Amino acid sequence: MTAPALQLEPKRELSRFVESYRVVPDGAAVDAYVRLPDGHMDLVVRFTSTFSGVYAVGTRLSALRKPSEQVPPRTLIVRFKPGGAYPFFGVPLSELTNRVVSLDTLWGPDGGRLRERLAEAPSVTVRRHLVEEALLERLRGSDVFEPPSAYLVRRAVRLVSEARELPRVEGLARGLGISTRQLRRAFEDVVGVGPKEFTRLVRFQRAVRAWRHATEPDWGAIAAATGYYDQSHLITDFKALTGATPREFLGRRSRSVRPRGAA
Repeated sequence: MTAPALQLEPKRELSRFVESYRVVPDGAAVDAYVRLPDGHMDLVVRFTSTFSGVYAVGTRLSALRKPSEQVPPRTLIVRFKPGGAYPFFGVPLSELTNRVVSLDTLWGPDGGRLRERLAEAPSVTVRRHLVEEALLERLRGSDVFEPPSAYLVRRAVRLVSEARELPRVEGLARGLGISTRQLRRAFEDVVGVGPKEFTRLVRFQRAVRAWRHATEPDWGAIAAATGYYDQSHLITDFKALTGATPREFLGRRSRSVRPRGAA
């Protein structure tokens, strides 16, 4: 995509859970939509003259690729913070991992009614407000999905995301005062993947960001700087998550084109 998506901040009440709203602009030159694994969940709202729908895109452990016609201009993407989507979908997020699920399936009649209102909305701005109202209503509901350990997972997510040297799962659990088994179950409920997988995604994203800022990427140096054992470890992990080596995957794109989820 040559034109960046418009990014908007959520209301204060949602800011603990929602990172941003992104809108694919008119006139954006899109060859394909590629979302790299990053520990986030998205809610995608897309309407054209030929199709419509609202979909939850679960936490990914593999790259998601869509042809450009499936992510048209004025598509609205609600990006949840890692560990921020759990109150809104009524199920442990591990049930949505690597899946794209219609909101009608997750919310039942409420999802269908919201989709109908979104289809009638005159602009993407109105759609954003409708989605935000629906999320706030879910958050305030008496049946909101709230695992007892959610606050511990949010703390663990911050510790991992902000750590200069990524922690081992055992040390992370010990610092939080719970067992590794409890931490794994809590992460699966609240983030959609276990703490080991989440740490892996944080490390992967650090490598992608290092590539983006390098004039001539030195993959050995990037591996050393971002927590991989060596360059071979980085390449193996990158291929497992994207289906291609770094040179194969990133070499297909000019530096004006960035895969989503790598920001």
